[in-house]
Formats: sequence, C-alpha cells, structure tokens
Amino acid sequence: MQGATFKSARLVVRTPQTGDGIHYARYYNQNRDFLQPLSPTFSSDMFSVEDWEHSIPIIKQEFSMGRAARFCIFKDEVMIGVANVTSMTQNPSYTCILGYTLCESVQGRGLMKEALRPIIDFVFKERNLLRITANYMPHNQRSGRLLRSLGFQVEGYSRDYLLIDGQWQDHILTTLLNPDWKSPV
Repeated sequence: MQGATFKSARLVVRTPQTGDGIHYARYYNQNRDFLQPLSPTFSSDMFSVEDWEHSIPIIKQEFSMGRAARFCIFKDEVMIGVANVTSMTQNPSYTCILGYTLCESVQGRGLMKEALRPIIDFVFKERNLLRITANYMPHNQRSGRLLRSLGFQVEGYSRDYLLIDGQWQDHILTTLLNPDWKSPV
C-alpha cells in the first residue's frame, strides 16, 4: 500500500508525499509556541524543509510495512495539523498508539474529530487492529473531550508517562476497541 487519502466536507487527510517538507516546516514554525508545551522538546529538524523531505521516504516505508501511518491534515490547501498512528503491532496484541496536534488558530471547530474518524476507520478496517491507545495530559481537557467524543474509554492514569517540553508529565490513558475485529487466522 503506497499511501492513503481521506476527504471530508472541510478537510483532506493524507499520508505525506514528496514535497510536503515545506508544509511540515511551515506548520511547526508557525505553531511552535502553541505546540511546544504539549510536545516532547522539539529538535531543529522539526523546522527544516530539507530534514522533513529526508524523513518522507522513511515515513512511506513505515506505512508500507504496517509499522506506522502518519497523516497531514489540510484545510483549504494549508496544513493545519498532523495525526500519527505509531507502534502498530499485529499478533498477539493488534494495537497502536494515536497522537495528534492541531494549530491554535483552528481549535474548537471539530476539525480534529473530523480528521480522526477516517483514520480510526483505516486502522480498524485496513490494518485490522483491535486497540487504539491515545493518552493526554490531565490539564489538556480539550483532548480528553475529543477522545471521549470518539468513543475512547479511560483505562488508567500513568505518572511521569512522557517527557514533554523537558518535564515528566502524567497522562490519562485511553483506548478505543475495534468492535468488528476479526482474527486473521
């Protein structure tokens, strides 16, 4: 499988293509101050067109091997967010981790929910995974509401779960199960 593209009423959600380095670099440069407190400490390659272009073949390879599925979220041909499905594993756990960010200027409009619905369908139907985990910091209630609205259930609380912006942060652990999962055997 070479890639995936999903279109909704307001968005185009697709796997990265050669030439998208400019979109990634612009997204992270324009949203750096907003995203940094919610993210692992950014390295300089997050802001470089060239570094992103070098990463795209690796991103494509991870996708074709079923290890990850990274998506760019576009509105009116401007990249407004990213959603990454990583740590995809098959037998025996059939699980993955979902992470996402959205630029500050379009928060609160339901755009991330609109983007994540087809990604969730892809993970469940095309990759046949049972479990999607998504975790958020307790103070990030917007993310918590988004996950609940998509059907994610809280499964736990983990202290010092991730190193975010140079500090260990607790996270609320959530999971969404595939109601139509079928054993490949």
